[in-house]
Amino acid sequence: MPTIIYRDDPNISLEDVSKIAAFADHVGKHCFDEFADDGSRRRSESLSGKVQAVSGALDFGADPHITPEAAKTIIALKDQAGGYCFDHFGERGHMGKTIGLLRMFQDVDDVLGKLVTRHLSPEEVEEAEAEWAHESQFYLNTEGGNPNIIRRDDMGSRAGA
Repeated sequence: MPTIIYRDDPNISLEDVSKIAAFADHVGKHCFDEFADDGSRRRSESLSGKVQAVSGALDFGADPHITPEAAKTIIALKDQAGGYCFDHFGERGHMGKTIGLLRMFQDVDDVLGKLVTRHLSPEEVEEAEAEWAHESQFYLNTEGGNPNIIRRDDMGSRAGA
């Protein structure tokens, strides 16, 4: 488990706080994490409590900030909403996450990037590098780090596969 260091970043803007508030509002109104066999769904007390905790911890004042305690509640809400929590429901029991919610996850990650520093142990670094090596085999090789330039030999080898 990575060591997480919380910092009070003076560069938190009202827009950052608003992004977190929009995320909490969306999860509180549109996401569900408990489902019954009859197709009914509801929001668990745990999820509702985390939404309320995040909403109550946000400061929209003249000098907006997010405390380390608020950052912890934001992380807890994001983790729970990112798991078995859905905001889109279709035919025959289909459940999913909308693009809007997925974009909010990215917004929350961007704000948390200003608030949280994660330090990995040497074992965690080794595990992450091994996972990346495995996952990277599924991506196209690009030239010079530019994802718009794909080497022709890579395209040929993939076309034959």
